[in-house]
Amino acid sequence: MDRDTKDVAISNKAILILSPAFYWFHQEKLELPLSQAKKIAPSIFEGTIPEGDYSYFVEKVGDTYWFFAYKDEEILQKLSSLGIKPSQIAKVYPAQIALFGIDTPVKIGNKVAINENGTIILMPMHLANIEAKDIHQITINPSAKPLPLKAYGSSILSEDLIYKLAILTFIAILVYALQVFLQKKDLATLQAKEVALMQKYNLPPTSLQIKSIISKLHKIQNEQLALRDNLDFILRAPLQPTEYFTKLDFAKHITFTINLSNPKRAESLKNYFVKKLHILQMRVDNNQLFVKCRR
Repeated sequence: MDRDTKDVAISNKAILILSPAFYWFHQEKLELPLSQAKKIAPSIFEGTIPEGDYSYFVEKVGDTYWFFAYKDEEILQKLSSLGIKPSQIAKVYPAQIALFGIDTPVKIGNKVAINENGTIILMPMHLANIEAKDIHQITINPSAKPLPLKAYGSSILSEDLIYKLAILTFIAILVYALQVFLQKKDLATLQAKEVALMQKYNLPPTSLQIKSIISKLHKIQNEQLALRDNLDFILRAPLQPTEYFTKLDFAKHITFTINLSNPKRAESLKNYFVKKLHILQMRVDNNQLFVKCRR
């Protein structure tokens, strides 16, 4: 397909070959992985092509990278102007990829495609003045990936697929509507139960007050769990057989006293308790270790 193409006869799915008029091409040997080459594609064409919204495609051929810059919108508009249906296009290739392996000049309309030192160029037939085969006389089987068009996979869809998607969308809308209806019904039932519970247990009428009560209860629960966790840690202290607790209180703070087998044991137990407890006070009187910490 060239910019001058006026009419295209397609009976089955066809491979669309883009004239160089629809893309810019650059080839260069680079010691880079393909992923990195794709990232630098815009900079390759910077300052060498007209400004615009371009897409970029990179293909590695041998030890050389091929860089393509093209405008999706221009290609799609041309397809639309030719009346080409989405279901008629199988793949899209730039001429550089589709005709690269062909040594014979190829006639395309009133122009001829020539392989000029590895680059496919398109010239008016009267200027080339060479014999060329018609494009329908050659076999085209590109090994590279087809050109990705932004709208090709989404807007250029077969009529059957569009019909199936429409059916699926309709079913999804029905399922969603049914879910909304059932949810509203369940919500009304829950609201009725909520009113009944509030009346039964004399709960505050506003959700803000209820949330405040719940928040306070959560706070108490968390404090109780923390206290239980700290007490469990204290009672699991690595005491020697002759050592034991003589006092344990957790009214305002957690305070406890341990009868030691030796005053030197206080340092070892201190290292244990500071791992988890917030120590407020710790002292040793004779063989008694006294500890005060937060709940």
